[in-house]
Amino acid sequence: MVSTPRPDFARVARLRGAEQGVIDEAARQGLIPEDIAHALTAPSVSDLLLFQGFDVVADLDALAGPSSGFADVPRHLADGEAPARVNVGDTAQCAALYRRLLVGGTATEQAALINRDVLCRLWPQRLAPQAVLEVWERRFPELTAS
Repeated sequence: MVSTPRPDFARVARLRGAEQGVIDEAARQGLIPEDIAHALTAPSVSDLLLFQGFDVVADLDALAGPSSGFADVPRHLADGEAPARVNVGDTAQCAALYRRLLVGGTATEQAALINRDVLCRLWPQRLAPQAVLEVWERRFPELTAS
């Protein structure tokens, strides 16, 4: 009988702790905004988000993406859920694109592809993990007003 190897949970915890330490130090040095560092080091944040990180625009008014028509998705964000070209007028496609941009897009990509009014309309759909949503909502309380 072949036995299944057991995961080394202690090693995973050490790696997670080390990454959180790196994030804390980067925040102290001003390399990561404090609010994002706090979100990434929360115990409930997923390992994927912890090791990947995320970005947030500095100003909600910077979101100047299209409100209709098509948008070309950055290659690193395109897959089956968010294809390379998205019809922004299709709510499901647009929500999938915004989800990808909130979690994996740079602030520059967010500004170019997310439309402020469309984001406010879609915000109640909870487009991202809780840690990401909390940072956006702390920075931009108007998102929760809609």
